Amino acid sequence: MTPLEHLTLEDLCRDATRLLAQHTLLHTQPDGRVTGAPDPRTVRYYTTLGLVDRPTIVDREARYGWRQVLQVLAIKALQHTGLPLARIQERLYARSEAELEAILRAVTERVPPAPAPVPSTLWREVVLEPGLRLSIGESWSASGDLDSLLSRIRAALAAPPPAQGGQAHETR
Repeated sequence: MTPLEHLTLEDLCRDATRLLAQHTLLHTQPDGRVTGAPDPRTVRYYTTLGLVDRPTIVDREARYGWRQVLQVLAIKALQHTGLPLARIQERLYARSEAELEAILRAVTERVPPAPAPVPSTLWREVVLEPGLRLSIGESWSASGDLDSLLSRIRAALAAPPPAQGGQAHETR
């Protein structure tokens, strides 16, 4: 890792992404418009808004430090909670490094572990007659009691249609 007082913009983005992943915040942004990983363009935008301190200039190159890394982490953590940038700006204004770390801790302690991936089910659809389709999941097998299955199908067919706003599924 690059010494933290001499980070390039790319170093800052890489280190922030790694730390967000360690805190399980990298891919948990609720808003699809918000990326989990910061990129140079985003960090420059945050700097323009005053969310991230301006870098120091060393030999005509921008250099960042630990404070800016913490600011990016805090922004991403607060975005995870659903706050818009205007509210994040209010919450982060003039915060110390210790306060930024506390904000990050407060959010990450509430983040549940990432859910296990749900296996996708492939479905086969059979048209029994016009207006009646049967969907069969790939994991279903006919090894059960077929009489019981037929009685459940008969009951489903005999049930009245759900009221408006019920469980009906309309396809077009």
